[in-house]
Amino acid sequence: MHVRARGIGTLVAIVVFTSAGGCAQGNSPPTRLVDGSPARVPTVGLVAPKPQIVTKAALVRPSRAPRHSLAGKCVSESHHHPMGSAVVVRVGTTGSSVTFRTGSGLALVGCDGDASGKRAALSFCGGAYARLERGRLSDPRLDLAGCTTTSGDTVAFAWFQPGPKTSSVAVRQGHYVEIYPVVGRIPVRISTTENIAAQDSRATFDVSEHDASGALLRSSVLEARVAG
Repeated sequence: MHVRARGIGTLVAIVVFTSAGGCAQGNSPPTRLVDGSPARVPTVGLVAPKPQIVTKAALVRPSRAPRHSLAGKCVSESHHHPMGSAVVVRVGTTGSSVTFRTGSGLALVGCDGDASGKRAALSFCGGAYARLERGRLSDPRLDLAGCTTTSGDTVAFAWFQPGPKTSSVAVRQGHYVEIYPVVGRIPVRISTTENIAAQDSRATFDVSEHDASGALLRSSVLEARVAG
């Protein structure tokens, strides 16, 4: 599936559906998320390679969010008013993000962060804006602007549109799998340090979708690239 964005710049995405993969091997997974909190395994094991780490996801009311929190900072800096009463805040092993629909309901706004500890609530390393067509995502808005890990590895962010029965989105991160709970029924902002071709402004995400029991619904490869 090819998608061309409207508005400022374009982004092309290709989604290729694949079969379920095997087991993860290699180095030990991270012990902490980027905000310094402990990395935890999901309460429901997913039919996906192991080890697995679950990210934090929360619906936050902007009116109650501290000004310098991730939610408060994103809404303030974006100059867009969120639709409804909540925004989605995510914290993972490679990055943090905030996503919300604009007041018109016609677009998504995202703020991407890569800092650890207290810095995670003070600034963002990138952002994204994507138009919605009939309520669905028109492109994943790959962000390779300037987000890095503490060791200097590039972090790529993109939105993934989960299916209606999807409760969790799993992203392979080399030797482990990162689990993103679906909250707010809006596209999930995922990130990775794997399979990035920075010179070509391209990144590949190995994704699987799971229901509430952890059963595999489908697997796919999201190939996203920024195009002039």
